[in-house]
Amino acid sequence: MVYLFFNRNMTFSIVIPTKNRPKQLIAVFESILNQKKIPNQIIIIDQSDDDKVNKSIFFKLIKKLKLILNYIHDKKINGLVEAKHLSISLNTCNYVTFLDDDIILEKNYLYEIENSLKKSPDMIGLNGFIKNYPKVSLTKRLIFRITHFGIFRDNRMSIISSIKPNSINPKKVDVLSGGLSTWRRDVLDSVPFDIKNGFHAYEDKEFSMRVFKKFSKCFFIIPQAKLNHYHSEVNRQTKLNRVQNDVIEIIMLFKKNWNFSLMGLDLIVLLFGLLVNSIMLSIKFKNHLFVKNFLEGIVKGFQKGLNK
Repeated sequence: MVYLFFNRNMTFSIVIPTKNRPKQLIAVFESILNQKKIPNQIIIIDQSDDDKVNKSIFFKLIKKLKLILNYIHDKKINGLVEAKHLSISLNTCNYVTFLDDDIILEKNYLYEIENSLKKSPDMIGLNGFIKNYPKVSLTKRLIFRITHFGIFRDNRMSIISSIKPNSINPKKVDVLSGGLSTWRRDVLDSVPFDIKNGFHAYEDKEFSMRVFKKFSKCFFIIPQAKLNHYHSEVNRQTKLNRVQNDVIEIIMLFKKNWNFSLMGLDLIVLLFGLLVNSIMLSIKFKNHLFVKNFLEGIVKGFQKGLNK
């Protein structure tokens, strides 16, 4: 029944959570309007300061297009996950694509996503392929694989590195990158975003884990659906803050999924890997605060209660 429903009525909405990046927002919006396959709906959840908001320009850009534009500006929205959560109540389509505001889509992006879903309607979640994904050395990929196992398993780095320019077959992955993900609507209706526990950097891992528990493991990267991700420095965490927050979020992930853990060994190994990384950062930047923030993250992570 799900197969027939989604195959007959394949409609797409695109959700863009954004904050204080007006230039990037216009750029990704224009790349969406330039698509070979135009979406049926665009939802912008804008947490920006008032002087960074210009709604009218977006409504002018879609004036001659038959699509719905929902533009929500609310500074009280607290972060990425809450913005995604709000967008679901506005969605009218069968598939939802979440895009970071510092992404630029190639012209065939949404067309290739739709084409892949028509060929394999059992896919419940898809990522496009990041053309400017930084090259990762074999050593780094090996270290990542060693330190990310059990509940923290994540094969995205190795899969992305293995994709060739002429690849056409979907690649199965353990986790979908949240900022370029397309989900079937029934998944989002059944698995709500966690707005209670403060996930940000690991929100995609946390969400993918809960989807996997409820649905079959059908997460894929579509090599032909290409984009560039520019990782704007505007409104981004500092490296120092990231060290501490990553530790806190990893511990919170463990608390939510401890019964699937390998007796805590996966947590211990990953935390040790992050400790080594914080030491290396301290040496590189000659700043002991990286190690201090790591240790504070350990304390705060174990002290922080889990909201259900």
